[in-house]
Amino acid sequence: MLNHSIKRCYGPECEDVVCTGRYWWLFLASSLVTLAVGTGLVFLVRFITRLPCLNRRRHHVAGPDGSGCCAGICPINLLEKNAEAEIHSIEAAKDWATRLLSAQSRFGRILLITYFCISMASYAIYVIDTGKPIERCLPADRGDLLFFIDNIFNFFFLGVFIFRFISWNDKFWFWFSVNTLVDIFTIPPTFVSLIISRTWLGLRCLRIMILMQLPEILQLLRVLRTSNGIKLTSLLTIVAGAWLTSAGIYHLVENSGDPWINFNNSQSLTYGQCIYITVVTMSTVGYGDLTPKTTCGTIFIIFFILGVLAIFASALPEIVEIVGKGNKYSGVYEPVKGKKHIVVCGHITYDSVSNFLKDFLHIDRDVVNVNIVLLDTTDPDLELQALFRRHFTKMRYFQGSVFNPSDLQRVKLNESDACLILCNKYSPRPDTEDSGQIMRVISIKNFNPEMRVIVQLIQDHSKTHLLNIPSWNQAYGDDVICIAALKLGFIAQTCLAPGFSTMMANLFAMRSSSETQSVVKNASSPAETYLSPEGWMSHYLHGCGNEIYTESLSRAFDGMTAPEMVKECFIKLKLLLIAVQQNNEFDETEIIINPGPYITINQGTVGFFLAPDATEAKRAYYYCRACHSEGVEVEKIWKCECKECESLDNNHAKKYTHKDGHKLLAMTRLGDHHEPAPARSPSAELAELKIQGVNLSESSDHDRPAYDFTGLFHWTPARTVEDALITSAQKRRYLVNHIIVCLFGDESSPLIGLRNFVMPLRASNFKYEDLRTIVFLGNIKYIEREWDKIMNFPKVFIYNGSPLSRADMCNVNVHQSAMCVILSANLGDSVEQGLQDKETILSSLNLKSIMAAGAHSRRSKIIAAYAAESPTRLNGGSIKRSLSTQGTPKITVPMITELVNDVNVQFLDDDDEDDPDTELYLTQPFACGTAFAVSVLDSLMSATYFNAHSLTLIRTMITGGTNADLEEILAEGGELPPGVQISRTRLKELLRDRCTVAQLSIGTGVFQQFKEGAAYGSLFLHALESGILCLGIYRNLIIAGKSSSKRYVITNPPQDFDILAGDRIFCLKHFEDLNMNKEIPETALIGSDL
Repeated sequence: MLNHSIKRCYGPECEDVVCTGRYWWLFLASSLVTLAVGTGLVFLVRFITRLPCLNRRRHHVAGPDGSGCCAGICPINLLEKNAEAEIHSIEAAKDWATRLLSAQSRFGRILLITYFCISMASYAIYVIDTGKPIERCLPADRGDLLFFIDNIFNFFFLGVFIFRFISWNDKFWFWFSVNTLVDIFTIPPTFVSLIISRTWLGLRCLRIMILMQLPEILQLLRVLRTSNGIKLTSLLTIVAGAWLTSAGIYHLVENSGDPWINFNNSQSLTYGQCIYITVVTMSTVGYGDLTPKTTCGTIFIIFFILGVLAIFASALPEIVEIVGKGNKYSGVYEPVKGKKHIVVCGHITYDSVSNFLKDFLHIDRDVVNVNIVLLDTTDPDLELQALFRRHFTKMRYFQGSVFNPSDLQRVKLNESDACLILCNKYSPRPDTEDSGQIMRVISIKNFNPEMRVIVQLIQDHSKTHLLNIPSWNQAYGDDVICIAALKLGFIAQTCLAPGFSTMMANLFAMRSSSETQSVVKNASSPAETYLSPEGWMSHYLHGCGNEIYTESLSRAFDGMTAPEMVKECFIKLKLLLIAVQQNNEFDETEIIINPGPYITINQGTVGFFLAPDATEAKRAYYYCRACHSEGVEVEKIWKCECKECESLDNNHAKKYTHKDGHKLLAMTRLGDHHEPAPARSPSAELAELKIQGVNLSESSDHDRPAYDFTGLFHWTPARTVEDALITSAQKRRYLVNHIIVCLFGDESSPLIGLRNFVMPLRASNFKYEDLRTIVFLGNIKYIEREWDKIMNFPKVFIYNGSPLSRADMCNVNVHQSAMCVILSANLGDSVEQGLQDKETILSSLNLKSIMAAGAHSRRSKIIAAYAAESPTRLNGGSIKRSLSTQGTPKITVPMITELVNDVNVQFLDDDDEDDPDTELYLTQPFACGTAFAVSVLDSLMSATYFNAHSLTLIRTMITGGTNADLEEILAEGGELPPGVQISRTRLKELLRDRCTVAQLSIGTGVFQQFKEGAAYGSLFLHALESGILCLGIYRNLIIAGKSSSKRYVITNPPQDFDILAGDRIFCLKHFEDLNMNKEIPETALIGSDL
């Protein structure tokens, strides 16, 4: 090796003794000594300050004689007067340094960003220096610009190091923090270089560790705002820092060689090659083209694989997940021109979304030109992803929160047609679920007060919180679907007309005729008997194909009375009109169910029809007397060339736009029919609140009915639980033709809202003597929690017991009851689906067992009676043979069981042929009206979106009628206010003109003249003349030629459908009371004790 002159001297290539020496140990020792001295000083200071004489808390002032606990031990007195001032100065300096380094202040943010930039610049200088020898001398006659700049950076790092040391609380652990270690191995070697005029590449690669602070820097600059972005940046910087730092260390040891063999085994590697080696090693590939040749390099690779590989293996899946998720479910929704879109959020699962889509995108809805945008915080599971792929042209999924305005902006909520919020109907904590739903409404209304919101709630009392939202307004189409209120309302109406819940559930669920026909085609051979054209399932499926549609009425109906139009539609259009929507004299929109002859059809009237699809319902809109004469087939009734139809088309197009003028519907009077007469507002009647009720009869004071302040419900003074409790056998003896409600809750169970069950059964359009007694059978602790909501309704009693006890069921005279209702507990303590309805299924089977036992008991009594009368005949066996040939006398009590899980319906009947995979509406218990599940209410969300008045119609038919004033009073809690002075006209409006659901038998009453084999069409028209609107038939179930006590529902049968002698007719009839025709004072008051 040549001996260069001082001008050409460049590191170890010079043979000068001073230049060719190796001083790497001196640079490394400077760092290690700094670390050792720093930690040693911390230990020394802690040791000295913990001496007894220097501990302020243990020091005692010496006495006059110089004695004391520490007297004479320590020559330094730390209890001088300026001791507290010194401590205060130290704390002030610490606070000052903390504020300088804190990102909370502007200077701190600038310092942090500057520190990051200078660290990266220092790392860049290091990368340049890797192309030079590891250790080299610095000639005095010419300077090194990069070395000079790097020294300036290190002096800056030294100042920051001092500030961090002052601000750090635990001085010991300060020396082992990442930033401190980086400074220790980069700053002291700088001073060594200045002293000996030599530089060593060393561990300057550690400066790249500043990358771990990049997420914090980007947050300060507001570049990163999402949690996924912050997490992704953190993972990437950790992996990159580990790569680059390891590459620098590997570059050092391989280019230096092993010191114990005088560095003779070194190899020349660039920094880029070292990065390549670490990447290949970290990925566990190891091509073998570049391998370590030094022992130090080999040892480093071993620890590198053990340490950094673990970091890489744990970080890479998360990086891939975040990157992949961001590509699929992030981004911004781009509205399609000419198409509306809705935002669906809340409880997003495969079941909830699939049930919603099944009804929303049904083919019977004609053309659904609406895209669906789902917004949820969770990752969709595999089932949900498969559902997205099946409906990718209609649906998009975005991951985000409804509480984040930026996420609402991403899904273009401002441009959407509506926002639908789904709830978890099976939540074991319904109040918590409803609270979350209401908070979502608040967030959406805060983002856009005029956005139309349709929300599902579980509890009825939760919807009162929606009234507190200032922007909640039905004028924008806002509506709430209360699961508990609708569910219990359906079940309550079933107590009056068994099977009615099945009929209504099938009407608002979308099912096409092709779907019902496919059931017949795909049926297995054992089912052929009841799926034949004359089988019960075929009749039932025909009714399942009907839905409720809303359509504007043709001008051809103008001037007709409502019954005339119903008849015209039934005969000529094959449509069943059940209600009309008109504006009253107060310009308020009202829905009139089964309208009477005083209702005249005029322009703008909208009809509610039962029809198989929307196309058939449009016949009512396109019907023209001039073009569609009696000879025209009903299938050919379509848009004609009349000018009137063309002009009407424009009005029809404007009819169903939700946001034109931001007014969808006016204030609706639910179920009230009005004659043209002045009426007081409910608020005025409430102001005149004086006494308990309204008298409609001239019976004794004891039997006079009383009503609440709205006149919509029967009322009685508040009773205590003790007054309503049935304890003695004497009271139980009078329980006949009553309704038994089985409850399974306890003092800790969530409330189900029993008031929603009682109110439809206590509507004022029932005569008081027709009210059936209601007996709640269950834990009295549970019923007490809801008693204040039902204590003002008459004929409501409690029996403390268990529905699973046969003795308790017999004690409430279940054999003589009119209906037994078994409500689900839904305690949420069962993970397995089959166990979710264990209480209701066991109670249902218990009731059937009681009926069978009661039948055998009755048989024994008959035999005993005959034996007492004629022992010889009994011994001859004639009575036994007679009873055996006639079969066991059957005692049947109508019942309906609520289920949480649909598949559990298979356990209710052991004599049906239902498959576990059969849909609920196709099972025998549901077709017979003996089973009900909340899943049938899923279709109400889409039905409400397409027609806001459909929910009002259903709510009116099943709840007995209500209004905003009543809901506000009920929301405040306490007693239900009694009635007031009400005019005679108002009485007729509230009572006579309100419809009730009824079930009439063939051969009696209005249908007395009809016999078996008569056509349903003639029966319908005859009933219409009496103001009764027929909806369907409840027929005995016939399987394999044998009749049973079960019945099934036939909705809106054809006109030529033959009726049977045992049929019962579902119908809507008006209130009838002979006393209403008598002379009544203009105002009638009551103050009765019921």
